[in-house]
Amino acid sequence: MIAGLLAPAVVAMAIAGTAYAGSDWLTGSTDEKLTSLAEIQPGLGTIMIEYSSRFTNLYYAAKGGNWKLAGYQLKEALEIQEVGEMTRPKRAKGLKKFEEESLGALSAAIEAKDATAFEAAFTGAVKGCNACHSDEGFDFIVYQLPEAPTSPLKNTP
Repeated sequence: MIAGLLAPAVVAMAIAGTAYAGSDWLTGSTDEKLTSLAEIQPGLGTIMIEYSSRFTNLYYAAKGGNWKLAGYQLKEALEIQEVGEMTRPKRAKGLKKFEEESLGALSAAIEAKDATAFEAAFTGAVKGCNACHSDEGFDFIVYQLPEAPTSPLKNTP
């Protein structure tokens, strides 16, 4: 598992090494530093908080006709999903399955600015999301669309 976390940790160390050369919080050998960086990577639960927020906000943006914001939220959700796939490789297969089976139709509906297709795709994505939770042994985690967006962003064009 640590091997899967080393690539982002090495990049982080290279950047941190130049930007924070005087920092003393990261100590020890290179291997010890890499282990420290790997251990502070967010768990999937933390990542899913951002993911669910973006998923909710893409819904309200699309419903408000702000298709650019909806597309942006989906793009950002996929980027944070990639972090989850990298830092939690045991969950990568389920995350990719959800992406492939549930998000393609959602992306197409957003791109087409098709409210009817979007509603159907979003409903399907919610089902796929909750099926993924169940498949991964977290059937007690059930996504439910909140009554309002979680962001103060303007949801109309």
